[in-house]
Amino acid sequence: MNSLKFSLVLPLFLLFIATPVNAIVLRGVVSEVRDGKTIIVTTNKQRVTVILKGVDAPELKQEFGDLAQQHLASLILNKTVDVEFTELRGGDLVGKVIFERGDLGLQLIRDGVAWYAAKSDHDLSAADRSIYSEAEQVARNERRGLWQVGSPMPPWEWRRAQAAKNSRRVTDKSTRRPSSLSQEDLLFGKRSSIANPGNAKQPPLPKPSGRPLNKPGLDFNFYPYLNQGRVTIVYFYADWCPACRETNPVMDEINRRIPDMQVLFMNIGDWNTPVAQQYGVSFVPYFRIYDKNGDLAASGKAAHGWLQAALRERQ
Repeated sequence: MNSLKFSLVLPLFLLFIATPVNAIVLRGVVSEVRDGKTIIVTTNKQRVTVILKGVDAPELKQEFGDLAQQHLASLILNKTVDVEFTELRGGDLVGKVIFERGDLGLQLIRDGVAWYAAKSDHDLSAADRSIYSEAEQVARNERRGLWQVGSPMPPWEWRRAQAAKNSRRVTDKSTRRPSSLSQEDLLFGKRSSIANPGNAKQPPLPKPSGRPLNKPGLDFNFYPYLNQGRVTIVYFYADWCPACRETNPVMDEINRRIPDMQVLFMNIGDWNTPVAQQYGVSFVPYFRIYDKNGDLAASGKAAHGWLQAALRERQ
């Protein structure tokens, strides 16, 4: 912690431990928005980092991270706020931020750009916990903000996935043999050899009638279903996802009624499962769409627009 920051935080901390029941209030101007839940408040020409209590937002490198940051900035950048803080975390303040519209954390949850973080709400009142939780459920039901796509991966799951990925990368570097082939080369070779071994003319596979193709959470080699003269929609979903339960019958209808389209159901089970990691599933419902030649045409958010346009052409 630098000396300026220490000189500001130390007296506040001493006051805090002397009065544990009530939060300390710090007033200042928001001079920077770091991400969807972290701001810099300037008071008495000193900058203090403030983390919103009971709120979690997408990381900047995560899907919707930039949108969450921009939304937070649109609400409070260069505006005066009151920080009711009850915790110091590595020299940063953790607390509730009050601005002209009221509770900032509640506003973000209500706007659908943040989650209610129940694991970090220990200093919130019972009433706040209830209000935060209800606000998230309303945002989900009304599909505000990031809930428009269905159920996005929570940031704590994303952080856990990144830590696991980094750990695997370190292990792979120490054990993997060097290769001149890229991952895309290997994937293309795998797909081509499985879908059409020996370049022999194969009769087209019928559309799969059962769902899901995989055991929930596990990967499944769906490449033999590609390059069958049909557009292939690989549909990643979860049983616990409300939007998926609404989408399932629509996918069934597409599979049944449109001759040149097929839907392959893939159940992710939960976040950070092998199938979710393999295909970068960051929200559900999630689509990967392959054209009639078996080439990837669209995935993720872009797949929604691609699919809507394709369905309009077939009406």
